[in-house]
Amino acid sequence: MLEKLFPFSLLAIVVLTTIALPGCLGDHNGTPAQGPEPGPGNVYLFNQTNNGETRDISLDADLLLILPENPTTGFLWQLSVTPGLSIENESFMPDDPSGTLVGSGGTHLWRMRTTQPGMQSVSGVYARPWESSAGDQFTLNLRVGGETSTEVPPGKSAIYTEGDDGTTVQQEKGREFGIRLEENPTTGYSWNLTLPRGLLLAGDSYIPSHQAGGIAGAGGIHAYVITAVEPGEHPVHGEYRRPWVPAGTILYVDLEGGFYGIAGDDGTMYLPLNLEPEFRNDGQRVAFEYESVIDAATIQMWGTPITLTYIEKVTTYDLYVVVR
Repeated sequence: MLEKLFPFSLLAIVVLTTIALPGCLGDHNGTPAQGPEPGPGNVYLFNQTNNGETRDISLDADLLLILPENPTTGFLWQLSVTPGLSIENESFMPDDPSGTLVGSGGTHLWRMRTTQPGMQSVSGVYARPWESSAGDQFTLNLRVGGETSTEVPPGKSAIYTEGDDGTTVQQEKGREFGIRLEENPTTGYSWNLTLPRGLLLAGDSYIPSHQAGGIAGAGGIHAYVITAVEPGEHPVHGEYRRPWVPAGTILYVDLEGGFYGIAGDDGTMYLPLNLEPEFRNDGQRVAFEYESVIDAATIQMWGTPITLTYIEKVTTYDLYVVVR
């Protein structure tokens, strides 16, 4: 059953759901019903009857997932979501709040928000954490809406993601649009976005996939809101890397038979003596660590000789915005 509900008491939702949907995950054979179109502040309600379904849902929508659970048996729901969904809170509501009924179960509730357009999924396993065998499983696929086309309807704001990397899009002067990119700060990596003068950063926030503690090491979405302020062609460039690691651009130098160096972001030209073939690509962005080579005599007679101790390709994001 998929319902779209006007906000009211969460307890009322639980009571109604518990009465209408008793039993375990596999107890229901009915056909899920489509609810009314959502209004402002509506919440999408999902439960075990939606297992295995694919549903359409709007971007930045709230949804509530309700599944029966009985911790007294040792079985618990272990839920995971894709980065485009944020679990804002979760709770357990016992069927017997007094606690006098031995073996009584209850309902596990997750409040989530859709933060990234595209296909997102919720998957859960109902099992005892100490056992290797899995019990019931729950899967829900969500097609999250979002205006990402080059022609944005009036009154809509475009949201661009990794899938739009390298594309050219059009925006009206004075309109806002969003860029949302997957990010996991627990790894040390973060997005650094560079905007030209014709675009103004109006908002910059991080949306964790688990806002109430949740899974250690879980990532989320870095969300930017940008205003198109000047007509013209404006390139947006982003890099996903650890900010404290030096970075630069691989440069092919056509001297002495040709060789590769690194034009450092610090303005220094580096001559790596041990650059692997996979990084010999003119224009490639890299992050690197090095040791200086003292009094090294090289035939290139160019740059500062170094020995690389670490190097990696930098993940980049480029969006070309034409403001009309």
